[in-house]
Order: sequence, then structure tokens, then C-alpha cells
Amino acid sequence: MTVAQDPTTSLRPGVRLQEMIAANAADWSLKLLQPILAAAVLIGLWELGVQLTGVSKVILPAPSLVAETSFKFFPLMIEQASPTFWAAVWGILASAVLGIFLGTLVSYSKTVMDTIYPTVVFFQLIPKVALAPVFVLWFGKEIEATILFSVFIAFFPVLVATISGLQATGKTYERMGDSLMASRAQIFLRIKFPFALPFIFSGLRLGVTFGIIGVILGEFVSAERGLGYLIMFAAENFETALLLSTIVLLLGVGILIFAMLLIIEAIVMSIYRVQ
Repeated sequence: MTVAQDPTTSLRPGVRLQEMIAANAADWSLKLLQPILAAAVLIGLWELGVQLTGVSKVILPAPSLVAETSFKFFPLMIEQASPTFWAAVWGILASAVLGIFLGTLVSYSKTVMDTIYPTVVFFQLIPKVALAPVFVLWFGKEIEATILFSVFIAFFPVLVATISGLQATGKTYERMGDSLMASRAQIFLRIKFPFALPFIFSGLRLGVTFGIIGVILGEFVSAERGLGYLIMFAAENFETALLLSTIVLLLGVGILIFAMLLIIEAIVMSIYRVQ
């Protein structure tokens, strides 16, 4: 005797999935709506305050003037954003490679830990702004100097995060790998490195921030183009509206690079979950 099957049974998982997606979408919409509304209120109060007080546009331009300036100089700002974006991207990539490589060496070698790591920490204690002119003397005013300065600032959090992640791997997992006759390379690639990935990407998130700061500091001191150069130009000529417009564009560049990192993180983590 066959029992009649409810035709909606096979659809129920899909329905539940749709309900979860709808619930998450509503939650994310609320999370996005709140800061947008807060920003709109702040901009409205800013505009109203400038109009009521009559403060000089050199001191504090109204948001409407900032928007007008952004449209007026948009081609110039995009042109200047390109070298900043690529310097930051290459600097962050180099920081990731250097930080992960040195972090792995330090984790596996006590000699490297005792010699290189203290030196790295020592140089990180020096104020970065003080070292910017040194990079100009060594590497000139080309974009390479800006990238190197970005690497110098950004690789340290990646280094520390890599060391923390590799050292946090439990000895139980390593002994399990030994019991399966796995080589040192296999234990690293299949156990220690995947375990350290959340730590590494946490360091990379800080590295993105530090890398962009390094690029801007380098452009302040040495560059003849880029958003940092444009900010200095606007400040020296009391073009406060252009300065604020450039800062807003710089924020957009930072968000774009951070979003790229999040996409890479999601891809890498999914690959290791599959394996």
C-alpha cells in the first residue's frame, strides 16, 4: 500500500531557504538603513548649521558646495585616484606575501624568531611619518617609493596574525598528521595553514587600512600625483571643498579595496572547506 505524498513536502526546504533569505535580507536592509539615515541627518544638520551661522567656506563648506565641487572636479579626482588605488593594491599584496612568508619562518625557526622578529618590532616602534622622508631619499619620488612605504607599514599586522594563527594550531592536530605519515609540508598545507587562515585574514583587514594610510603618507611627502597629493594641494590653496571631496573619494577607494579583500577571503575559505 502506497501512502500519498504531500506534494508540498519536497518544496518545504526551498520554502524554508526562501524564508531565511527574506529574513536575512530584511535584517541587512535594516542594518544598512540605520547608518544611511544617520548620515542623512548629520549632513542635513551640517547644511543647516552652515547656512544659519554663515561660517566661511574656507573653514567649513556646506555639503551642497562639497557636492558641487565633486561634480566640477570629478574627472580630475578620478584621474588622481587611479595611482592611489593601484599603489595601495600592490602595496597590500606585497604586504600579504611578505607578512605570511616571514610569519611562517618565525613560527618554524627559533633562530629567525630571536633575530629577525625583534628587529621588525623595533622598526615598527618608530613613527612612520618620521621615516617617510627617508624613503624619499632612498627611492626618490616615483610611485615605487610610495608602494614600498605602504608595504613597510602594512605587513606588520599580517606578520603578527600569521604567527598567532600558526602557533595556535593544537598539537593534537599535528600528532594526528604524524600518525597518518604526513610530511611536514602536508601538515602545513592541510592542517596548520587552513587553521591559521582566519587569523591571517584578520591581519589583512588591518593591513588594508595601514596600506592605504602608507600610500597617502607617501603621497603627502613625495608624490606629484594621487589623492594624497591632491589633498595637500587643496589644503595649501585653502580649497576646503575640494579637500573634503577628495577625502570622500578616498573613503570610496578604501571601501572598494576592503570589499575586494572580503571577496578573496570568501573564495579562499570556501576552497579550503571543500578540500
